[in-house]
Amino acid sequence: MKRAITLLTAIVLGYVLMARTYDNLVPKPLEVVPGEGTFVMEKGMHLCAPEELKSESSYLVQHLEKVFAFDVPVSDVPVYNSITMRMADGMEREAYRLEINENQVVIEASDPAGIFYGVQTLLQMMPPAVYGQTCMELTRYELDAAVITDAPRYGYRGTMLDVSRTFYDTEHVLRLLDWMAYHKLNRFHWHLADDNGWRIEIRKYPQLTEKGAWRGDGEVTPAAYGQGHDRYGGYYTQKDIRRIVKYAAERHIEIIPEIDLPGHSRSLIGVFPEMACDTDVEYTSVNGETDNVLCVANEENYRILGNIFKEIASLFPSEYIHIGGDEVDHTAWNNCPHCQALVKENNLEGPGGLHSWFVYRLDGIISRLGKKMAGWDEIIIPDVKFDPATMVYAWRSVESGRMSVEKGYRTVVQIGEYCYLDMKQSEAERGHRWAGVVPLSKIYSLEPDGILAESAADSGLIAGVQAGLWGELLAWPPRFMEYQLFPRLCALSEVGWSSRDARDYGDFEQRLYEKHFSRLYNMGINFRLAPPDVTFDGQALQVRPPHPSAVIRYTMDGSAPVASSPVCRGDIVTDRPEKFRFAAFFGDGLSSIAVGASNIELYHYIDPEMTVESNFPLSAKNLESLAGRDGVGYSGRVLQEGDVLTYAMASPVECSRITVSSGDPYSGLFYITDAYVEYTTSDGRTVNAGELYHGSLSFVPSGAVTQVRVVMTDSNDGYTAVLRGLEIEE
Repeated sequence: MKRAITLLTAIVLGYVLMARTYDNLVPKPLEVVPGEGTFVMEKGMHLCAPEELKSESSYLVQHLEKVFAFDVPVSDVPVYNSITMRMADGMEREAYRLEINENQVVIEASDPAGIFYGVQTLLQMMPPAVYGQTCMELTRYELDAAVITDAPRYGYRGTMLDVSRTFYDTEHVLRLLDWMAYHKLNRFHWHLADDNGWRIEIRKYPQLTEKGAWRGDGEVTPAAYGQGHDRYGGYYTQKDIRRIVKYAAERHIEIIPEIDLPGHSRSLIGVFPEMACDTDVEYTSVNGETDNVLCVANEENYRILGNIFKEIASLFPSEYIHIGGDEVDHTAWNNCPHCQALVKENNLEGPGGLHSWFVYRLDGIISRLGKKMAGWDEIIIPDVKFDPATMVYAWRSVESGRMSVEKGYRTVVQIGEYCYLDMKQSEAERGHRWAGVVPLSKIYSLEPDGILAESAADSGLIAGVQAGLWGELLAWPPRFMEYQLFPRLCALSEVGWSSRDARDYGDFEQRLYEKHFSRLYNMGINFRLAPPDVTFDGQALQVRPPHPSAVIRYTMDGSAPVASSPVCRGDIVTDRPEKFRFAAFFGDGLSSIAVGASNIELYHYIDPEMTVESNFPLSAKNLESLAGRDGVGYSGRVLQEGDVLTYAMASPVECSRITVSSGDPYSGLFYITDAYVEYTTSDGRTVNAGELYHGSLSFVPSGAVTQVRVVMTDSNDGYTAVLRGLEIEE
């Protein structure tokens, strides 16, 4: 045993000795040439930088203060034993050269952004605590000598955040900007207005935030996404916006604001109903919204939008304003006399022509404000030529991205199947899946030039890549935004920055596990950990951690492991493998989802004969479907207080547990928000099992069950409710 411990210690020490401070960088630099010796960071070290790099030098000093017990003086005169920042001609935009030798550290670039990215690389060579909130009080630290030459592959490397559906306050946004900067991401696409909330103060129209920023009972926009009937929402004042824009600029991040038009406009129409079409024809958009499309023929709309964009243009220095333009339901236009008159007067080709007319008008408004238009790829479906500087965001498919490139537009790649981080990370986790499951490896596999470009000229039109995070499912669990973003955003950063030839997924995973997870942890990010792989061979549970350093904990009663659960140190021999659950842990309680053995049935369900009844309209087909465990039914209307769904057993059912669920099985949306569950036992007792929590409830019955009833106590927050069959365990 003593020899084994000694051998293990030798292996660990060997790795420590082999690991160099320039190893495990994310995103991976273009070139790293190892040098001889080390640069010692200790008391007396200076930071030398010209006045034009004051912002970058201050940024570096603020981070070094989190590591060292001594101050780092800043001067504009180079000295021995210093970190020196200097401008150099002949380097491309955002490129840098970082040289570390025994005497000094030198960061060179042709622009301040390049210096800033050199700083980011230097920070990654420091202890991970450089990103934390507590000072390490080090008196000495050694950097391995090397020369790093680096430059981004794409000029546009972005993150899109939807704050309409789930609102994030200013401090949340500032933290996200920091996390982006650490990964050399330089565009923040801010989705500020959609159906479910208007998030930016427009002083000419204060009603937009007084009313349009809020939803719930009695508000102009109804409750949505399980966030309750109470008033929900928020907005950014213009003072907030200026603070965020300044903070981003200091980190070389350009903020591109988006107001989604002419669809996705329910919060706008809720405040100004006259902006909608003059028709009573009902419609439901692909997102389940009504009354959310602006009238193309209403000339007053363009005056209002011009005033709105004038204020937006004054707040954001970005050369682009994003106008959305996606997922427009044409029902209102097809039934609006004014829109139809516009079609005839201008010989437009139906609703597609109306869509192009609207986008063309907005293009003119934005151009007159000295800005350029950006929009989702639907804006270029008709053959209408906009300003060649228009930037198109390809999201629907690879084909839509190719269409954009072929039509000659600068194209940002945000294709759902690769870049939508609201998608599930595995089948077992929460998230959308209309674009498929999007694990870390899928994002890393994205090769924009390979799937969109047919020639070098086409490649030049690919502006870059962007991750998109839509907010429908972000309200819970706590900090789910961070869980969905990381580490997938790390992969996207490497797709956008690193050269095609330098990228290797296995190497990327190793860098994540060996060092970058510690950085993310010190950044305070609630990042996602992959669960262990568990199988049962007939005698023992074989547990394979997601990476060599992962700590695996387990339980034996079917519950999710916690930080105090025992550590799994090898195979577990058992004759009850179904009850074991395992999870990977990192740091102080950060954990993966809990999993059991993947090759056995973890739950033994029974499917008793039953009938399902409701006191609200539900088709015979839906009722029949709900009698099965995998059944799904749609209420077809908003539920109301007093609505009851009854599952009646043909004979009393003895079981260990019953789970009542609701919500779309793929997205989790449209669940029952306000209801309790009661059941009747064979001896005639009626027992209240409890209230649904986010649409579901699992309970242990106190006797043989003859009926289960779901009793609604309020309306749900969607145009329909998705009902599900019962899961009944032996």
